[in-house]
Amino acid sequence: MNGSRSLLLAGAGFMVASAAWSHGYVSNPPSRSILCKEGGNSGCGAVQYEPQSLEYTSGWPTGGPADGKIASANNASFGNLDEQTSTRWKKTSVKAGVTPITWTFTANHATRNFRYYITRADWNPNVKLSRASFESTPFCTHDGGGKQPPKVLTHNCSLPARSGYQIILAVWEVSDTVNSFYNTLDIVYDGNPPPVTWAAKGTIYPSVDLSAGDKVSTRVFGAAGELAQYKTQISIANVNDGLRNNWAYNLASRINAEQTVLRAGQKAADGSISPAYGQNEVYVRSDSGLERVEIQVDKAPAGNVDLLVSGLSSEYTIPASGPLSISLNVTAVGELDVAATLLDAAGTNKGQATAALNNSGQTLVVPVNQPAAGTYSMVVKGTPRAGGTVLQKTYAVTLKAGGGTSPSYDYVFPNGLASYKGGTKVLASNGKVYECKPFPYEGWCRVWSSSNNAYEPGVGANWQDAWIAR
Repeated sequence: MNGSRSLLLAGAGFMVASAAWSHGYVSNPPSRSILCKEGGNSGCGAVQYEPQSLEYTSGWPTGGPADGKIASANNASFGNLDEQTSTRWKKTSVKAGVTPITWTFTANHATRNFRYYITRADWNPNVKLSRASFESTPFCTHDGGGKQPPKVLTHNCSLPARSGYQIILAVWEVSDTVNSFYNTLDIVYDGNPPPVTWAAKGTIYPSVDLSAGDKVSTRVFGAAGELAQYKTQISIANVNDGLRNNWAYNLASRINAEQTVLRAGQKAADGSISPAYGQNEVYVRSDSGLERVEIQVDKAPAGNVDLLVSGLSSEYTIPASGPLSISLNVTAVGELDVAATLLDAAGTNKGQATAALNNSGQTLVVPVNQPAAGTYSMVVKGTPRAGGTVLQKTYAVTLKAGGGTSPSYDYVFPNGLASYKGGTKVLASNGKVYECKPFPYEGWCRVWSSSNNAYEPGVGANWQDAWIAR
């Protein structure tokens, strides 16, 4: 316990020290904070003297400032910035399309990336800002490459179609501290927005009848991976609900009722999209940043038998030399013989891992035989030892060509957890290798459980406090 307290204090001291020498703000369109300094905004409090100091821990949107404290970057001294009504702050007129966004740095710190988020089309401007106010996928990103930017830096970003008052959240993530800078930009769209268009990005195929207890859900993906907030799910209550045309219609109807940037159904000549009994296309708004939609059917387990899968990424990079392995976590409810098999588009077995489990979990590492760029399927099957229906779950996996040599590792995370120390290398669930930071940070490397994965390498919200990507 005492060691944990010392480690926490050391991390806190590191964060405070970093705040003194890395600063910047968005100067065009002017951020809320710089307008406080220049007189465009009034009643701002202390931030008018430090518009460059809106700094807090990285990790947005899963981490970062708390809801209701986003504009102030969780800094009580700058709390006036968190006031939020439709008339409180001066706004800058913009148009949809290519828009320059300029940062001015008072200390141009080495940079990991810049990300820009915009409020959802249905946000409430009279409620304090929260994660629900913003789209979870950035509409613009720029890699910093770990280098210091010039004192003034402009990004040309494609601003999504909107109307009226909106807010841009600009995030500058520095590379050798745990912090980011958070700037809010109050903007108002000039003139009528471009018409909203819809693009088909997935299909609901009514291929089989389902049984009571089965579930059907959408899996929605953007550039950064799967986006859980756009998931829609229905449960099959009876035989009639499970008829293939009926559940397809019910899922399409539920998507239309729950989502604002997704529509499901068949498109009419006038462009309207309505649910149908049968096959339905899933459409996404052109300004949403969403890239594809998959449909997942989860069969109700027979009796008390179930198969749970986690830790599988949707995309992996092929090293220029060295092997490629894909790891995933499987948990058996009951006694199951589990097999994870990677199949290419032609159905060829490219790698397999197996385990015999009895109400337990294990990390499976699937070695990929002669990997090539393309789309694959990871098929995970659980065969009940007592007999009965084989459980199967299938996930789309993309392999991309890359460079560099695949680094070696000491453990497949979280195996050997108690022995982790500075320099220990592990293969994480995303298929990448991470090295445990030396003292005083190595203690975080051993902090993990199935219910607390904040420091899980490459996955947890605070993994960079403990690990270095290799």
